[in-house]
Amino acid sequence: MTFTSPELTYKAYSYKNNSTPVALSTETISLVPDASNPGSFTAPPGQILLKINYFSLNPVDVKLHHLAIGLVSRFINDKNGFGRDFSGEVVAIGAGVKTDLKVGDLVQGIYPKVYGKGSAAEYLLIDPAETDLTTKSENLTLAESSSWPTVLGTALFMSSDLEYKDKKVLVLGGGTSVGRYLVQIAKQRGAKEVAATCSARTGETLSTIGADTIIDYTKSGNILVPVLESVKETGTFDYILDCYGGNELFGEISNILVKGGRYYTIAGDYPGSGFTQLISSAGRAIGRSVLYAIGWLPFNYRFVTFEKYRDNINEAKEYLESGKLNVYVDSVFPFTELDQAIDKLESGKTAGKVVVEVSKA
Repeated sequence: MTFTSPELTYKAYSYKNNSTPVALSTETISLVPDASNPGSFTAPPGQILLKINYFSLNPVDVKLHHLAIGLVSRFINDKNGFGRDFSGEVVAIGAGVKTDLKVGDLVQGIYPKVYGKGSAAEYLLIDPAETDLTTKSENLTLAESSSWPTVLGTALFMSSDLEYKDKKVLVLGGGTSVGRYLVQIAKQRGAKEVAATCSARTGETLSTIGADTIIDYTKSGNILVPVLESVKETGTFDYILDCYGGNELFGEISNILVKGGRYYTIAGDYPGSGFTQLISSAGRAIGRSVLYAIGWLPFNYRFVTFEKYRDNINEAKEYLESGKLNVYVDSVFPFTELDQAIDKLESGKTAGKVVVEVSKA
């Protein structure tokens, strides 16, 4: 793509802090003269300019907005971008960038900088040393390519120190995007039984991708009873992987989880993204982690936070291209309907990722 002006003007979503809405605004990127093409302009040195085609929503995007107290806008950034995952096209590469990418390549990745520019934009200027980026998976559409980076990365990170072979695994929130990947990974790596909590509408899907036991949380006001029933039938669990949030199991945890077992959570005690819920969840999670560290818990408890792939995003890409993992997109919204997309994300009634189309390829 050729740029004939030193300034690129585009639309992007941003917010000041948690008391202001996420809104569409006009942004600019300062370009530099292109030495190889007189009269044209390109990305600044060390930077890659992307034209965004799609971005997907993650609960962390909403949580970051809700956690952006006034100090964030005062000391970090007074115009915070929204979104992490994206797919798009390389349209300019600045001088001095060490990369195998070329202008015109279709790419997928994560922009992990907290309170940075965000991927909910028509264009994104990135430092490749700070951004997880790889060429688009050949077997995925651009919409699908924007859907997996954070959630698959989270599932792989949660699984990185787990030996699944011959283990009994409980995935809480199996119908979530991370939960779907965990079900597939656990079964493919040899788990003897994978149980997943979900609604009736997603149970059949989870069964087809590896769940041996479906626990329909809608049939009971508390998942404790059906989980204890599973224990009576096939024994205690080796791993509990929580993708939803809750504390219903802790009162009976010694009867549910083997001694020395793992309880990993990405959500803490409380589902949702409200400020009070997030602070309470973090506090309880930190408390349990400390108790485990000093030997006062009979199981390994971890509050898992995934930031970036740390140079191995291509491993995840190869996993996807092997055809072993199913990718799920629930819905695709137009760029101007981010509010509706966020509402869908927070409805708890998605069957995969919520994706926003910025522009077609």
